[in-house]
Amino acid sequence: MASAGLQILATALAVIGWLGEIIICALPMWKVTAFIGTNIVTAQIFWEGLWMNCVQQSTGQMQCKVYDSMLGLPQDLQAARALVIISILVTFLGVLLAVAGGKCTNCIDDRDAKAKVGVAAGVFFLVGGVLCLIPVCWCAHTVIRDFYNPILSEAQKRELGASLFIGWGASGLLIIGGALLCCQCPKSDAMRRRQILAVCLAVLGLCGIILVCALPMWKVTAFVGANILTAQVFWEGLWMNCVLQSTGHMQCKAYDSILALTRDLQAARGLICASIAVGVVAVGLYVVGAECTNFYREERLKKTNTGIAAGAVFIVAGVMCLIAVSWSAYVIIVDFYNPQAIAGRKGELGASIYVGWVSGVLLIVGGGLLISTYSNRC
Repeated sequence: MASAGLQILATALAVIGWLGEIIICALPMWKVTAFIGTNIVTAQIFWEGLWMNCVQQSTGQMQCKVYDSMLGLPQDLQAARALVIISILVTFLGVLLAVAGGKCTNCIDDRDAKAKVGVAAGVFFLVGGVLCLIPVCWCAHTVIRDFYNPILSEAQKRELGASLFIGWGASGLLIIGGALLCCQCPKSDAMRRRQILAVCLAVLGLCGIILVCALPMWKVTAFVGANILTAQVFWEGLWMNCVLQSTGHMQCKAYDSILALTRDLQAARGLICASIAVGVVAVGLYVVGAECTNFYREERLKKTNTGIAAGAVFIVAGVMCLIAVSWSAYVIIVDFYNPQAIAGRKGELGASIYVGWVSGVLLIVGGGLLISTYSNRC
């Protein structure tokens, strides 16, 4: 019954996410006029959506106009149209599969086939959530980039509309619902394989964190305006900064003082080191709680609790890594679009930031998958 209830919960979350996708597809609230500086127009609010733009008067009256040409739209809205529609269709197929593969329905008599259909429904929900998340994040990135672009006029700048926030929530619900359906009642051999997959993902993420801790590639010199230096590339990391010559020769120098570093790098040092230590502890807990080891062989409850603890610690390590790299990325982006900042001090996101994001996600996914293999035993 617990497994059937979990299936119902997962399907309900996915259906709510699906309705959210339909709402953001229909509502023209992806972008809203930004009230910046002296150009504050309180009498009108301009909305932009996937299919039309609207003007809302201060009297409450709204006038909308469908776009004349699809090719005349910006790239992010063109892609959002296709991806959101595909996401709605994929999620609808996932709902049908979830109904057919549900333990409380009689659409399929074979238990193994029913379980496979349920897992397939979870995969469809995951794909639908990702397909919705991509256009929403793309559009939000465009809005934020244009907002902080000093070259654009005030009238061209927009703010994030309600549809973007609904889209993020809908994507999250779909991904959570899909993950719950994919982790239903694994068999003994399947459970071991899933545990091994989970720990492999987590260990891969842990290796990525060690890599971003060591590499001085958190921030790279931005080539902006006329200050284009093709002979040198400047890298900054947690422990040192480096200069890469056009000849391929690199010179690195360790930081003289920790307190002289920016707050984001100081925090990143602590968080990344703590994340590595926590990840190592999680690996040790997994070895004790794994199905393929003999620790607590006769005490199944202790083994299960240890495995769940290992998954939780993996998730904590991933979150700590994401906080560190996201904070540094935020500081770099804010400085890059700050019109008062000196061009020579502006930087771009280095490779370590992207590796850190991927590593954090791998740890969270691996930890969540590890927890599900223990908590969903039937």
